[in-house]
Amino acid sequence: LAIPHNSNWSNGRMFYPYSLTERSPEEQRALASLRSEIEPLAEVMQVKGDSECRNGLSRVLGGADEYCDFEKLRHPDDSEEDCGDDVGSGGMRLSGCHSRYSFTRYALIEGLREEERLGANSFKFGLIAATDNHTASAGAVEEGAYFGSTGMDRGPGDRIREAVEVPGGVAKGDVTRYNPGGLAGIWATQNNREALFAAMRRRETFGTSGPRILPRFFAGWDFPQDVCGANDMLETAYARGVPMGGDLSGSERPAEAAAGAPRFIISALRDSATGSTPLQKLQIVKGWMDDDGNMQQRVFDVAGSSEPIASVNPDTCEQSGQGYNSLCTLWHDESFDPEEPAVYYARVIENPSCRWSSYDCNALAPEQRPAQCTDGSMDRVIQERAWTSPIWYSP
Repeated sequence: LAIPHNSNWSNGRMFYPYSLTERSPEEQRALASLRSEIEPLAEVMQVKGDSECRNGLSRVLGGADEYCDFEKLRHPDDSEEDCGDDVGSGGMRLSGCHSRYSFTRYALIEGLREEERLGANSFKFGLIAATDNHTASAGAVEEGAYFGSTGMDRGPGDRIREAVEVPGGVAKGDVTRYNPGGLAGIWATQNNREALFAAMRRRETFGTSGPRILPRFFAGWDFPQDVCGANDMLETAYARGVPMGGDLSGSERPAEAAAGAPRFIISALRDSATGSTPLQKLQIVKGWMDDDGNMQQRVFDVAGSSEPIASVNPDTCEQSGQGYNSLCTLWHDESFDPEEPAVYYARVIENPSCRWSSYDCNALAPEQRPAQCTDGSMDRVIQERAWTSPIWYSP
């Protein structure tokens, strides 16, 4: 299998739909089917930033998502033009047009249209995250212990600096935009190669921005109302529904649920390590195509606290407030249209915590701190998170 990597700087080339190319319909369909087969996963987060979503892109409706400004390799206020229905170039130099086809959320929605046009969904992938830190330090994702991503940025003074041009003009490295990277999670039946690859191929995976959060996500038609409190929750969820990465078909809806919406179980456990950050909330992200060919998105807060319940002092990294060790809920989509294909995935949001840049600034003597420590050009507080693989609904 292959995993698309670092799509956020692709200027729309990573997830450009086959149905818009000049190939014949037969070639488009064959390529879409092949890609669906060999790319069951995509990378949503790594050292060079978040590839989930970006605000302000053309033909993406549904309002801004405040959590789409997280760890952007190119600043959320970057004013480069939009690629529209085309693609651009220059991403490795942090330039060129911005495209909805560079981000996993919009690729998942575009895949619904590819399915309708071609009979094959080229973007039917689950989500993982990774480090990509180029330092042979797999799993080194702790913000407070970050030691760079390339070997040339080992100390705080090497990391908090202006962007660096790569010789030959092929790329541009802005070290302050990098991060320690993310982690991949796999729900496998056993810890061996065969079981791990089987789980990846069925897309029962998730990604995190670093913390070892454990999310679960299921969809079905008749989960019991008290399923979250049941000792056999997982057994019930697998028996009566489909897990992350799965398909839910309207044609298989039980007669007694004919007029109802699907139900979703979403749960999460916080990172169990000492000193980890509590959870704030669980969200479900829904995507679909409207009749005008626009991408629609909606984010639902489904458990925990919609409003902030904790804070962190970036000058000391001391956290205060409340939070959750675990969250679970049973949710149904009140806007559900049984005739409309849709894609859903879950997102788990932690309380605010210090970004690595705060730890680095605080480690330097005040007179040694670069301007970025105080001028607001560099994020110093983040909200870490986890993303589940999607579940697809088809009529």
